Amino acid sequence: MNSSRLLESYNLILIRYTGEIWLKSQKVKMRMIHILVNNIKRMLEKEKIPYTKYQITNDATRILFFFKHKDIAKAIGIIKKVFGVYSLSPALRTSNRMKNISERAIEIGNIILDKNDSFALRVKRSGKHDFSSQDVAKKVGQDIIDNFSHLGLSVDLSNPDKKIFIEVRNEFSYLFTDIIETAWEGLPIEYKKKVGVMDVGRQSDLLGGFMLMRRGCEIYPILFDIKGDIKTKKTWISNWREVFHFTPFSKFTLRIVGLTPILDKLKAELEQKEYFCALCRLIRFKILKGLMDESLRGLEEIQGFSDGLSFNGLNVCTDLIDLESLVFNDLFSDLLVFTPLIGFEEKQIGNFLENISERLSKIDYCKYKPKNQEFDIETVKNIFSSLQLEELIQEAIKNVKDMVLS
Repeated sequence: MNSSRLLESYNLILIRYTGEIWLKSQKVKMRMIHILVNNIKRMLEKEKIPYTKYQITNDATRILFFFKHKDIAKAIGIIKKVFGVYSLSPALRTSNRMKNISERAIEIGNIILDKNDSFALRVKRSGKHDFSSQDVAKKVGQDIIDNFSHLGLSVDLSNPDKKIFIEVRNEFSYLFTDIIETAWEGLPIEYKKKVGVMDVGRQSDLLGGFMLMRRGCEIYPILFDIKGDIKTKKTWISNWREVFHFTPFSKFTLRIVGLTPILDKLKAELEQKEYFCALCRLIRFKILKGLMDESLRGLEEIQGFSDGLSFNGLNVCTDLIDLESLVFNDLFSDLLVFTPLIGFEEKQIGNFLENISERLSKIDYCKYKPKNQEFDIETVKNIFSSLQLEELIQEAIKNVKDMVLS
């Protein structure tokens, strides 16, 4: 099959939305479909891929984006990243007249069919017509056999060498050869669903935020720098740039909080070193509260936070301390903390990260690497009160840096 020639014959991409959208009430479903359409538009425009027009089919089961032939391949790569898309097919459109359907099917067959191929037509129909799906399959199938009689074609409905899909929807028909499923499905990102992402540099923190974005949340990454190294920071920002490609935004802001002055003091003055991780966690929750109280850069609208907690022993601090120290959020906020990775094994997390981008890099995010850590909430609270860190914490809040990706 000549894939490039095939793409050159198509002028639209037929998009199917996810089953979760299907299950919503009609009112909610249509709202989500329109959000999805707008997100697709924004992502195409962000990547400077022009489309000529877009439509929702009359039965609201398909979204159609029309392109010049040369832009189809690039557009496929972008639309595959839009949350809420289940699958897509580069296609061509014609009328619902049987003659026109046959002509376009033969046009496709001229590109994909080889000598002694078996083939099958997969036909769907929606709307009122004076023929059935089976009628279309019989007539168009016979026309293909007659037109390519020199190839010795045969029909095999179970395991054909080649397939041509035909969808007759009201007055139009759509023909294509591929159904390209996306890796993520999910729900379209909505601007009202704002969630902060707590990230200390762990890949699991980035993935935790990504998974909530997959559930339709607009995310606000807050990067707690506990390394203070320029090279590490560049890699960290590069990782987030890969996530940016999945958003419908023209700009994406990372908020970077420098923690090394606080943690250097903690390391120097802390006698009970076994509580370093827990104290670091408490400090981060206090800073989050301070950022929201300051109404800093829209963070006051956040409805919760994500955390990259998992039970795979992949991080500097132990999983148990990461889990138990979530209680510190309750000292400063009544917002939820989401832990979307808590049920995933190491291999699954690795697969997710690879599906986001092969360019994601692990970073050595912590220069302190405390050993033999423990947790006791009252002890940690008492130590924190005695260390007089308030001035440094306020300084960290004041000096938050914005890194805008575009």
